Amino acid sequence: MFYAQGYKKIRAPETLFKIIREFWEKNRHNQTLEPWSSGETVTNHWVNPSYMVNVGDTIHEGGGTELYEAIAEAARLSIQEWTGLELTSTSVYGIRIYKEGSVLAPHVDRLPLISSAIINVDQDVDEPWPLEVIGHNGVAENVTMLPGDLVLYESHSVIHGMIRITSYTQNVINQDDSTLICLHIFYRRPSLSFKRKFFC
Repeated sequence: MFYAQGYKKIRAPETLFKIIREFWEKNRHNQTLEPWSSGETVTNHWVNPSYMVNVGDTIHEGGGTELYEAIAEAARLSIQEWTGLELTSTSVYGIRIYKEGSVLAPHVDRLPLISSAIINVDQDVDEPWPLEVIGHNGVAENVTMLPGDLVLYESHSVIHGMIRITSYTQNVINQDDSTLICLHIFYRRPSLSFKRKFFC
């Protein structure tokens, strides 16, 4: 256990948020439908599809391996300072765009994804749409995030999700139901093998 409640909200390092935000501003109109199989229920994709602008995809301006690795390394320093552990990046997933009515079901991540970070890249909401976490004290808490906020959490043991359906203002990316834009980053201990991809 790295923190009493298993999670912590901080401001993302300026250099980290700058490179993510610059990529988003250049590619915000290039969203693609996020693929989900029919049996996956971590989001309600069958009702409200989520969309992606993949930082590792070279079809996007500035995207590719260099950006992917820069984000993973910059975030790793913050999460290692919090955990006190040497960590290896497993994946940088996103940028994911949650649309109006989207739900990220409460869940935990499978091992070896022991520590994770979620960054609020952008949003346009009338009221907060928080990350809900159930910490080690068993109490559900709403962690409200603004653009540039970063939540560190023990993703293998802290239940987390975003289940509040909220109302929305005029959109930020010229689509009628645009909402919350986040980047998910996952880490593992170097001694733990990673046999199966699992993203949330």
